[in-house]
Amino acid sequence: MLGGLTGGVAMTLLGWIVRRIGVDMNAELMLGTMLSTPERGAWIIGFAIHLMFAIGFALIYAWAFEHITHRAGAQVGLVFAVVHIIVAGIAMAAIPAMHPMIPEQMMAPGAFMTGMGATGVFLFALEHLIFGGIVGAMYGPVRQATRSVAV
Repeated sequence: MLGGLTGGVAMTLLGWIVRRIGVDMNAELMLGTMLSTPERGAWIIGFAIHLMFAIGFALIYAWAFEHITHRAGAQVGLVFAVVHIIVAGIAMAAIPAMHPMIPEQMMAPGAFMTGMGATGVFLFALEHLIFGGIVGAMYGPVRQATRSVAV
């Protein structure tokens, strides 16, 4: 869970940095405005939602470390991040169907953030790779080592 929180905060920090250099990428505001308005704390609500997703995905990573690879680490986390990118990227295409402000007041993100062009797709992938690397690195030793089968 701590790895998920750390990875989620790292993703938010990267988003903050790219906004400072002029790229309008704000996942937290997009999530928060599904439930509130910018004037009523939408960014904070979206940040909380994003962290909940981060914890949930970190728990999925943990299950996979234990039951699929029987090991963890930054490299394994990066491999799982590729699957995470695919799942989250496809889910991004569904946001307009749920978001009350799209397309009238807010741009649709598109699958894999294609609504922002190549920069959006690159940053979307980079954020998720950073998340996977952090979760994998912070996981520690697996508890379910590979078991040999006695014959």
